[in-house]
Amino acid sequence: MKSTSGRTQRAARAALLPALFPMLWLGSACGEPPLDDTREEPVVTQAQGASDANLYDSFTRANHDSRLYSLEQGVHAWTPNPYWGSAWGIMSGRAYLSKDDGTWMDHYATVPGSANVRVMVTLAALGEFSGLTFRHVDRGNCWKLATDLGARKYFLTKYVGYTQYFPLQIEQAPVAGDVLEVRASGTRIDVYINGVHKGGVNDASHQYATRVGLLASQDNLARFDEFKVYTQGTRDATLQPFTSNSVWNLPIGQEAVYASTTDPATRDFLATWFDNRTINAWANWNEYSHPISFASNTDPWATVSDFNDSSRNGTYNVPATATIANGSDKHMHVVNPSRTYIDETWAATRQSTTAYTVGRHHKIDLYGSGLGPQNGVRAYGGAAVGGLIRAWETTPTHPKYTGKIQHAIALAVDRAQLYYSGGSSGYDSKGYGTAKGYVWPATEQDWNSEWNYKGNVPMGAYFAIPPSVDINAQGLTADGKMVAQALQDYGAYVTDATVGAVTFYVEPTAPSTFAANLRKDAAKLRSLLRRVTNNSAATPNGPGARRVPMLPDLAPPQP
Repeated sequence: MKSTSGRTQRAARAALLPALFPMLWLGSACGEPPLDDTREEPVVTQAQGASDANLYDSFTRANHDSRLYSLEQGVHAWTPNPYWGSAWGIMSGRAYLSKDDGTWMDHYATVPGSANVRVMVTLAALGEFSGLTFRHVDRGNCWKLATDLGARKYFLTKYVGYTQYFPLQIEQAPVAGDVLEVRASGTRIDVYINGVHKGGVNDASHQYATRVGLLASQDNLARFDEFKVYTQGTRDATLQPFTSNSVWNLPIGQEAVYASTTDPATRDFLATWFDNRTINAWANWNEYSHPISFASNTDPWATVSDFNDSSRNGTYNVPATATIANGSDKHMHVVNPSRTYIDETWAATRQSTTAYTVGRHHKIDLYGSGLGPQNGVRAYGGAAVGGLIRAWETTPTHPKYTGKIQHAIALAVDRAQLYYSGGSSGYDSKGYGTAKGYVWPATEQDWNSEWNYKGNVPMGAYFAIPPSVDINAQGLTADGKMVAQALQDYGAYVTDATVGAVTFYVEPTAPSTFAANLRKDAAKLRSLLRRVTNNSAATPNGPGARRVPMLPDLAPPQP
């Protein structure tokens, strides 16, 4: 039988509620079709600011002591420990500054183990040929981005064996306050001035150089207000979004405490009969799931109108063929052309290729945490793509396939299993839900939870398979074992409500064989899960050393 959702829409305009409640109540009460995919519904967000992920080291006037002294002139070394009158220092083992020789006053920071870096410098006062160095092996084998005040331009210089090349010249007059940025990843080097991409080149000669730094050669007039060095990660934000320490990517702690089956939340989560109906275990895939489309700059510029709250309206590139999920939830999620954000929607209807109506819209930073408040279209208040089992990680022929799911899993449970403690549906001034019962990292719960929640499973509850369980002894399919390993290493979060099932979510483009095997194993997987009782904002995914290594940092977006 199909299990449909009883969650009602979180409407921001109260005038809509009298009309919407009867329609949704009628829809969920008109008989239950055969079990297929379970319907869920959403939760508000404003765009997050660009993240500062992967910052390795930096200085600014503010974090110095207001006396840059000889750092500005390039004649004093950075020391492992700051002292009175020194140029500047960083804690031992981090970046350091030193002069190259008596005429080239270059200043370097060592970045361990990788040439994939992002380096930025703000020029407070210009000097001839001032700027930054990167992929620096030695004075005769390096790359530099520098000013040319006489020619009124910037130039990218490559030195190989003391032979100088100018692969990129930027016809832009240097101005004090300009921000120079270089992103070097693999063989690719891209240049930005004041955040604007100015071009790039390929270089295969210095991939393993590790030093970057300041450039003030031939004079000592240059001044630098800010210098930042980032290590560049390798993880693709479009395939596995959010920071490495987001709960969606953080491995479970080895000191996590697992509840027994008599724990009220665990008991209700495991129940196969609750509120006078059978509770199955299932995996949404071909219906009621979360399809992801990728936009380009040539796709139609579309208006997305949120019929519950016009403050959530958006305009962005939407492919004319962007997938809207089968089933009445009608999710449509679109990654922007620069691959930095995903616009998530619920109850989407395509009026034309340039106009959509939706029941909820949020813009999510792929380089953020994926959490709320008001930062996603699922009931817990966060991103819908958090915890989604993706097609690439279940398709053996995909170039990024590893045979592992290395993130926490999103689950939905029957709405009656969820916990309500008090308060009326709505939001406080900070965007947190005023109907209570949810726990961190959830920031809200269903709009009419005061009527529908009857159990002890809080929205946002964290479950995992205890380490004592031998996954290989459970009779699971190979695909089921993959999910079980993720549930043991990363755990699962309750993010939404359904009727009649505890539900996993699989991207609709994943192989049908994977979905079938997960559906076969879903009941066994649920039976192995226990609530983690010491999960909190202070001890995310449980305290202690991580059960498995942390994921790589996110690779920076490409121009």
